[in-house]
Amino acid sequence: MRRQLLPALLLPAALLAGCSGSDDAPPDQDLSAPTSASASDGGASATPSADATVAAPPEEPIATVPGGERGMVVELYELERSGKSVTATMAVTNEAPEGFLLARQFAATAEDEYLVSGISLFDPAGLKRYLVLRDTDGNCLCSTVGLGQLEQGDRVSFTATFPAPPSDVDTVTVETPMGALPSVPIS
Repeated sequence: MRRQLLPALLLPAALLAGCSGSDDAPPDQDLSAPTSASASDGGASATPSADATVAAPPEEPIATVPGGERGMVVELYELERSGKSVTATMAVTNEAPEGFLLARQFAATAEDEYLVSGISLFDPAGLKRYLVLRDTDGNCLCSTVGLGQLEQGDRVSFTATFPAPPSDVDTVTVETPMGALPSVPIS
């Protein structure tokens, strides 16, 4: 009887020991990573805010889409290759006299509302388009543009990660719903 009781007591103790109660993230986890909605909850877990941004981009953009009649200027700061992926660091600024709601402006689908999933890379030489990567649950590997309205002069920074083109491809066109940025170098 004693041998049967010992494992029964050790199991709950082992389970409790695994629950440290600490909310600290593992040291290798990037807390500034983009958020995305969970496919299993229909996107309800996404909590973008009006000031949802990523780390500040470098000072000068390498390519810009002028605002046009909407007054929304899209700036590309970096297109960085890292292994099998390429990450675009971008920003959008409202130069219009009135506020502008970004909610679906960069989304590929209605389910991606507030995400920048509608951006793609295009290799004109290889005639291949690269869409934003998604994880195994279908979540966009990209950041949000926030829930709030972008007032005149406001700016939101964001990132989107794509599969890397072949290593001999060193420039691509970055396509956004607000216009294309041709011949962008991949660093």
